[in-house]
Amino acid sequence: MKRPILLLSVCVWILQGSIAQQNFNDSLAGARNRLTRNAMIVLGSWAVANISSGFILAANTSGEAKYFWQMNAYWNFINLGLAGLGYAGMVKAASRKFGFADNYKAQRDIEKLYVFNAGLDLAYIAGGFYLRERGKTESSPESMDKFSGYGTSIAIQGGFLLLMDAVMYGLHHRNTRRMDLKLQHFEISALPGGIVLVYSF
Repeated sequence: MKRPILLLSVCVWILQGSIAQQNFNDSLAGARNRLTRNAMIVLGSWAVANISSGFILAANTSGEAKYFWQMNAYWNFINLGLAGLGYAGMVKAASRKFGFADNYKAQRDIEKLYVFNAGLDLAYIAGGFYLRERGKTESSPESMDKFSGYGTSIAIQGGFLLLMDAVMYGLHHRNTRRMDLKLQHFEISALPGGIVLVYSF
């Protein structure tokens, strides 16, 4: 009688562990999707605010300020498109079931994406300062205003994106650390017939 009870206990223990693991995977994927959704809402809102204010203020100002607001509007059509694509990707990802390996890869990929984006942001900022310096060499006052206004706008937009990407990287990295802690519970043992992966709850 002891053997069936022992077998039942082992089955219950394995089932509980499997449910706990699935709950962990679901919570991690859910957290990643929520972060992405919130980021895309922030980026989209920033874009809409810049587009609407940019065209209005560009029409009511002159000189460097006119070109500054004009570039704010132009630049944020790209941000709005990226926000839309990112949101659509999040909706698609939300319908998927992620296993531990899938989650781990997704976490690493999204961190790499934000690091890559941060590099682009730094390039935007540098490009903005370059345009401002270039404007100083122009002989036409209108060209000077255009280069300076566009340069200032691009540098500021790059600065906003850099701040956002840094914050998002930090938030996503917290989830990756949760996975790293989870990995510490795995142990690989070598046996004569092969290897065994053991997970301790």
